Amino acid sequence: MKPLPRPLRIALLLLAFFFAGVAAVQWWLQRETEELQEAALATRRAELAEAVALAESLHAPWSDAFLQSLGGALAGRVTVITVEESRHPPVGGGLAVEAPLPSQAGKVVRLYFTPLARPRLAILQRRALAASVIIGLLLLVIAVVGALPQRGQTEGLTRTPWQRSESEMDGLTRLARLTAERGALLAQETGARQRAEQDRDVSRDLLTRSHEERVRLGRELHDNICQTLYAVSLSLESVGRRVEAEPEVAQRLTQCIGELRRLNHEVRTHLRELEPGEVQRQSFEEALRQMLDTGPAGPEVRVVRQLDEFAVGSIAPDQAIDVLNILREAISNAVRHGRPHSIVIRAERDQSTVALAVQDDGCGFPAGEGNGQGHGLANMRARASGLGGSLRVESAPGKGSRVLLLVPVASPS
Repeated sequence: MKPLPRPLRIALLLLAFFFAGVAAVQWWLQRETEELQEAALATRRAELAEAVALAESLHAPWSDAFLQSLGGALAGRVTVITVEESRHPPVGGGLAVEAPLPSQAGKVVRLYFTPLARPRLAILQRRALAASVIIGLLLLVIAVVGALPQRGQTEGLTRTPWQRSESEMDGLTRLARLTAERGALLAQETGARQRAEQDRDVSRDLLTRSHEERVRLGRELHDNICQTLYAVSLSLESVGRRVEAEPEVAQRLTQCIGELRRLNHEVRTHLRELEPGEVQRQSFEEALRQMLDTGPAGPEVRVVRQLDEFAVGSIAPDQAIDVLNILREAISNAVRHGRPHSIVIRAERDQSTVALAVQDDGCGFPAGEGNGQGHGLANMRARASGLGGSLRVESAPGKGSRVLLLVPVASPS
């Protein structure tokens, strides 16, 4: 058996080293792709757990319509299954993550979603494989061309120069056609991967916006509508206890009816624009006076107003809604938890800051107890932070409590 020509042996050796390096690179790319896939699953699992926690806090009905809406927000299909069913892997080639459902014992929420498109490492893997094939073919062609003179010497001139040139041209033509086809397929796949990554980024951005909007809506419902309903209920209770005083009963009933009408209009505005529109058509002074007249304090609690007109007039229209909701929440908390005889509302300002304080003479509470469970204080702090200001709560047993809100003065436009 005749040994292989030297150029062919060198080419085969180079090919062996080249494909060994390509195999090592592909192994590394595959491992990185799997790690990224696991990270993506962890991210979707965290998003599902956060969405379930938010839905539980809002007492979601977990109906088919709600599950479909939640699936659209999470870019997948959401179902409620038993713990036994969750032990079986998902079918259909998709992926799934699960989160426990606290309100329903023995149930979990499963999110089905299609596997994420491979990241850029997978695209690089495809390119490396295509490049390795092309380079390998080129090395083979070079080795064959280099071995042709030796074959001519050992085997004799069995083929004419025209026949050898024609064969070489056919081989180069097939190689060029194969290279062009692979390049077109690679470009098409690269474009598809890029579009899939863009769609994934858009879906993630929409999910983040949807989550932020749900959190904001929950805060609005708690601080505005819920507190107003509580204030109206207190007023109606006071009317029931003082039904004999007919003039006062008529006045309180008129105020309650007006507040209920305002609340109905505000609910409609929330559903349409997710922002109260009635307050925006009022000045802050008028809205504050209306809130204090029909607010949650009730007739049993004396409300003392120490409001500097210059300070009150410094609240900008875009700050009015959040400031009113913070004051309403502070007064409501004082009435419900402190049982005070009087509440003092103060408003002052300096060159750069407006200070608003709600102070009561109720029973108070130990330091740190106000940071417990509940959404009220957290929402108040969130609103103060959104205004660019700060909120501080001070209290001690038997010494009442004090809520201090500092809001920066809006610069004139």
